[in-house]
Amino acid sequence: MSPSAAFDNAAGGSTSTIAVMAAGVIATAILLWAGWALLSVYLGWAKTRVDTPIAQRAVVRIVALTLVILWIALSNL
Repeated sequence: MSPSAAFDNAAGGSTSTIAVMAAGVIATAILLWAGWALLSVYLGWAKTRVDTPIAQRAVVRIVALTLVILWIALSNL
């Protein structure tokens, strides 16, 4: 029996199904983190505890990091 077939039998599903599930979990975690980070930046900016240029840079960094990580996680599907 090949290693791939043995893994499929033991895991109860194909490797592609497991890869899709793992990518979904990663994407969900990244989107939750991005939402939390953006909300934190907004609340700090709204209460004038964070200056506007710093908030803008934080939003750009959060969005860029989210896009890069999602691209890496989902490009292998």
